This record gives sequence, C-alpha cells and structure tokens, in this order.
Amino acid sequence: MANLKHPPGNEGIFYPLDNSAVFIASVSGKSSPYIFRVSCELNDIVYLPALEEALSSVMPRFPSLSTELRSGLFWYYLEPLAKPVSLQADTRYPVEYHSLNRRDRHLFRVRAYGNRISCEFHHILTDGSGAVEFLRSLVATYLTRRGVSCDDWEGVKKPSSPIVPGELSDSYAELTTGKIPLPDALPAAFHLPGRRYGAHAYRVISGTVSLSAALRISREKGVSLTELLSAIYLAALQDVHEAENPSRWHPLCVQVPVNMRRFHPSVSLRNFFLFITVSIDRRLGHYDFQEILDRVHCLFRLNLNEKELNRQIRRNVGSERNIVSRLFPLCVKNPVLKVVSRFAAERPFSGNLSNLQSVSMPAPFAAHIRRFDILPSRRTGIGATIGVVSWQDVLSVTVGSMAVSRAFERRFFIRCVELGMPVRVESNM
Repeated sequence: MANLKHPPGNEGIFYPLDNSAVFIASVSGKSSPYIFRVSCELNDIVYLPALEEALSSVMPRFPSLSTELRSGLFWYYLEPLAKPVSLQADTRYPVEYHSLNRRDRHLFRVRAYGNRISCEFHHILTDGSGAVEFLRSLVATYLTRRGVSCDDWEGVKKPSSPIVPGELSDSYAELTTGKIPLPDALPAAFHLPGRRYGAHAYRVISGTVSLSAALRISREKGVSLTELLSAIYLAALQDVHEAENPSRWHPLCVQVPVNMRRFHPSVSLRNFFLFITVSIDRRLGHYDFQEILDRVHCLFRLNLNEKELNRQIRRNVGSERNIVSRLFPLCVKNPVLKVVSRFAAERPFSGNLSNLQSVSMPAPFAAHIRRFDILPSRRTGIGATIGVVSWQDVLSVTVGSMAVSRAFERRFFIRCVELGMPVRVESNM
C-alpha cells in the first residue's frame, strides 16, 4: 500500500501520491470512479473563447493538475503532462468513469454549458477544498477577461502569483501516528434498495434553499448546519427503510468527510481529509426526528476532535509506512485493496454527505455569480450521495444517485420543507 517517492526524470518532477490517493488509485473503477464535480453558475452565458484563454492562463499556477497517473512496480505516481487541457462541452450525465489506464490523459475536465462552468476532478488529484480553489481562480480569471475589474482578489489565486511552499505537499506525511488504538470496525449498513442505472447514467437532483432559513432552523435546534443535514439524511433513509420493510435489518450510517485543515494547518491543494460517521440502529425501533438530531449532535461532539481522528491517521498513514506493505508489487496490492474497499469503504455506509461550507469571492466578481454546486462521485453500491455548498444566501444541496427509485430524494427534500426550508428542485432527468 506504500507509495515511495519516485526520483526526478528528464521531463521534470514526479509527484508521489498522497495517502488518500494511494488507496483511490488502486480501487477506482466503473462502480466507484472517485470523480467529483464543482460548478459555478454565472449570471450570463459563458463566452467560450474567454474561458479557453482563462484556462490556459490558470493551469501553470496549479502544476499538480497538469499530470497523468503512471505506475511503477511498487507504486503509482503523477507525471507532468505537457498536453494542454482542452475545454469540453458538458454532458447530460456528469462525472462519468475515467479510465486510469489510458496514457496521455489528464485526470480532470473543464466543461461549460449555458451559464455554468464545471470542473470534474479525480480524487487522486485533490479534495473539495483544492477543487474550489482552482474553480475560484478560473472564474476570476475568466471574468477579468470579460472586462470585470478587481484590484484585490482577496485570497483568490491569480495566475501570476507564486506557488506557495506547501501547496503541492502531502499533508498526511507530516502527521504522526504513535501507538494509539485503531478505529472501531463498523458493521454492514443498509443500502438503498432496487435497480441501479447502468453505463454512464447518473441522476442529479439539485435543491436550493435559503441559507439564512437553514441557519435559523439549525440555531433554533442548537446544532450546526452539517449536523442538521446529516440528521435529515438519516431520517430520509429511515423513511425508505420502513417503506421497504427489509427482512434483514442493518444500521443506517452516513459518512461525513472532515477537512483536516481545521485541525492541522495546511495550504496543500491536494487531498487532506478524513471521515466521521453518524448512525442509528433500526433494531432498537423507530427514531423520531428529534431523537435522530440529538444522536447526530452527540456523535459529532464525540468524533469530531483531534484524538478520535488520530485513530484514522494511525490506520491510514501507519499502513502506508509499514515496511511489509512496501515490499508487495502493485499486481498484489491492487486486488487486496479492492477487497478492503468493498468491506471497509462501501459495506459500512448507507450514504455520504460532503459539506464544503461557504465559498467567497471578491465583490466585483461576486456580482456576476449566481451560485456554486458540488456533486460527489457516483457510488453504485451505496446508491445516493449528497454534496452541499453555500454561496451568499443560496444553500445548494445536490443529490447524485445511481438508484432508479427517487424515493430517497423525495423523502429528503420533503423533510427539508417540513422543517421550514422551502426547496427549489431541478434535475438532469
């Protein structure tokens, strides 16, 4: 599982994969392609020549994105790719499978449709925080080329700005593991039942909510916005679970990514996240919403702290540094990690909720922006995942689903409305 640093070659620096990317590179496939999307919707139609110029200008500022995945005997690594990134038209079904075996191919795409600019990243390259930094820079550069004047970019990376030391680093490598307990093993969880879409089909239902209304409700209930949405997620899963009345009962468990930059200061634009989980066990009976909310709130308080997260660091980083795992070639490690992924990354979870929090832009640029969105990677086994991001007073909640049934999305947004959050819904189907 280890990823050793590849020496420089004639074409420049080779980037070792970060700890998350080491695992993702080995297990990525059609059922779980690990590709996610961040989007920006403007007030006006995108002018493609200006966007192409902006993309060409921004790319040198983010060198770790201009790479392709290569494999050695014992490890994968990212090799610089001289081929320019080309702007692509958007498709009906986003974040489709991206084969890692094809040479001379970038691991991300930039797409445009109408007034929307979308960037799709393979998780090997970056996480949501790094993706948003690139999108902010691209949108700001595009708007500048469209005549918008802004003297102070307020932290948005200019194409001409120098690369800050640490932006290309693997922040996981700086963490120490120590002799601490590993995370507790999780049982198999309930997954949304029914048929799944095949090929590249992926249903996307986006709901927009007033951020101020959502924050008001969360404050009234004494929880954070992420806790509120996680509780709604579990309640919707319970609604589907009770309607289906399965013969075998499993816990309902939602996985919530945590931006580790909150606990370990880092400017890295690569992956730097872990997870916490919130769950209810239907074997104990029906949970009303307040019971779910109380439980979620307590689980966040118990698990969202450095000591508990260090247990995941011990497991993830410790296993990568293990000398035994370094001695196995990729042809042995990859099948083993695929089995580990099935039992440790999919079976224990009913869903995933990623909250990027709030995105900001300088006022001259903000005047031309309508909203931001995030769409998590498709997960065939799990069925549905949720991405959340806020822009000004617009809270965007996007549900991506491989399940043919829309029961989960229906119940999720109905519960939002019942709590006092009117939702405007749109879909790609």
